[in-house]
Amino acid sequence: MVSDIFEIGIVGAGVAGSCCAQVLGKAGIKVAIFDHSHPREKPCGGLIDERVVNELHLPEELLEREVKWISAERFKIRSKMSIKPSGFIVSRKTFDYHLLQRALNNASVTFFDEKVNQIEKEEKDWTLRTSKGKAVKVKVLIGADGCPSLVRKNVLRPIPPQFLSMAVGYDFICSNKYIENTFAEDTVEAYYSRKYVQKGGYIWIFPKRTNINVGIGSPEETGKKLKQSLDKFISSHPAGKRLQPLERNFFAHLVPTIWKKEYFDLPCSGSNWALIGDAAGHVYPIGGMGIYYAMKGGMLCGSAILDGDLQLFERHWQKEYGDELHYGAESVLKYYGNLGFVYWLADIFENFRASLHNGQ
Repeated sequence: MVSDIFEIGIVGAGVAGSCCAQVLGKAGIKVAIFDHSHPREKPCGGLIDERVVNELHLPEELLEREVKWISAERFKIRSKMSIKPSGFIVSRKTFDYHLLQRALNNASVTFFDEKVNQIEKEEKDWTLRTSKGKAVKVKVLIGADGCPSLVRKNVLRPIPPQFLSMAVGYDFICSNKYIENTFAEDTVEAYYSRKYVQKGGYIWIFPKRTNINVGIGSPEETGKKLKQSLDKFISSHPAGKRLQPLERNFFAHLVPTIWKKEYFDLPCSGSNWALIGDAAGHVYPIGGMGIYYAMKGGMLCGSAILDGDLQLFERHWQKEYGDELHYGAESVLKYYGNLGFVYWLADIFENFRASLHNGQ
């Protein structure tokens, strides 16, 4: 039997789902949001750009570290490039918790700490059945449930395997003092060496407040192979050796890496459904960053619902960040392929030119 009826059902309470629920809840729309695992410390570097800070009006305590520089190594060329404007590092657990609580501060938003394991389409509605035996009917279904999305499987089709990248890594636990003494201030690190990442992708090192997120991602390697490569980097590369004495927690997950721009022309919404965040494939293919697109996509999806036409979401997101995703899809294979050296020199030159312009 159906236990509750809501206007909107959102599966997934991460950045995308919480931002969508916040927009709708503020307008008094009755929203059900489902997630059995959030908020949690996601296996994510947690790097956000200025757009996230400005548009979400984040409290300062959520920003664990300002990032002004990226120290990168590729083709045996090491370069320290400035990030203008500055980015910030956040803990995904506290960041996601803040966004979820902000949504739940609206009385019309109800959180179900349950996993949706079955979705039934009816003539005009959807019934969501959970791991705890609950059945909830919703008029509009929003998939914010990540890369292997159950909602996407029911409303469209899964993201093809060739557009998925495996990422594995470790969260290293340490003191803030160790980070200050061992890592450059205001800096994150990236390593593209073919010795460790043979088929595209990179290794990242993101120091936070009391932990260091280190990972490796590639669209063409298995998780086992990537773990071996990352362990080799930690044991042999000078940058990795700094991490050896620290306690660590392993992680692995899938990330969308769309390398055909035409894929972004596929619909992310219908008359009574939409996909946002990783479920929509909205991740920048070259670097794997997706927090801004998830946040913005959730907000735009909510706005489309309030405007009375969910399919306006397509127009909204294409206008706001579609060009960025199309460019990334068009460039990612070139960036990690035979033209990679040209792209790398262009990045260094552009950063040098910008530094001269800014008087650095």
